[in-house]
Amino acid sequence: MKITNETLATQLNHRSIRAFAKKPIAKEQLTAIYEAARHTSTSQFLQQFSILRITDEAKRKAISEIAKQDYVGGNGELLIFLADLNRNAKIRQHLGQDIARLQTADLFFQAVNDTVLAVQNALLAAESMGLGGVVLGSINNEPKKLVTVLELPKLTYPILGLQLGHLAQSPQLKPRLPLEFTVFDDKYPADFSLAEFNDA
Repeated sequence: MKITNETLATQLNHRSIRAFAKKPIAKEQLTAIYEAARHTSTSQFLQQFSILRITDEAKRKAISEIAKQDYVGGNGELLIFLADLNRNAKIRQHLGQDIARLQTADLFFQAVNDTVLAVQNALLAAESMGLGGVVLGSINNEPKKLVTVLELPKLTYPILGLQLGHLAQSPQLKPRLPLEFTVFDDKYPADFSLAEFNDA
């Protein structure tokens, strides 16, 4: 029996949307997207991510130039998701505690994980409301320049961008690798049969 429900249907219909209508996302929709991101799973409940909503046209243009993609910063909302250890550092300092632990690779990678998960939750929330979006890894083509453009404090780092809006295109669903090539029990296979791959 094939399992299906509204959430699965939204997930399985995911397409990256790169063209958006000149129609703003309602404030209530944005708030719902932020709330979905805020309720993302988080390592040790540290909640080490923040979202920058970019409305300044000069910054949007600069980010588009960094990404080398014309649609970035065009119609729709442009959100930059940050790995954010700065906030927790401020909290610890306020409580008279040192911040040494927040300066470890372990905590940084936990922040990266928190941030990436929040991006996916935000995108799924947007798609559930009939909006479209595209995840932007290209914002890190020039990371030092991006940090300057965003005027970021220490202990923060831009991980991914997310452009959201009302769809102005309807691209086809891209094919995905079959499950037998992506899901394994107990042990990663020593070799793939190319013949089987071609047959799939």
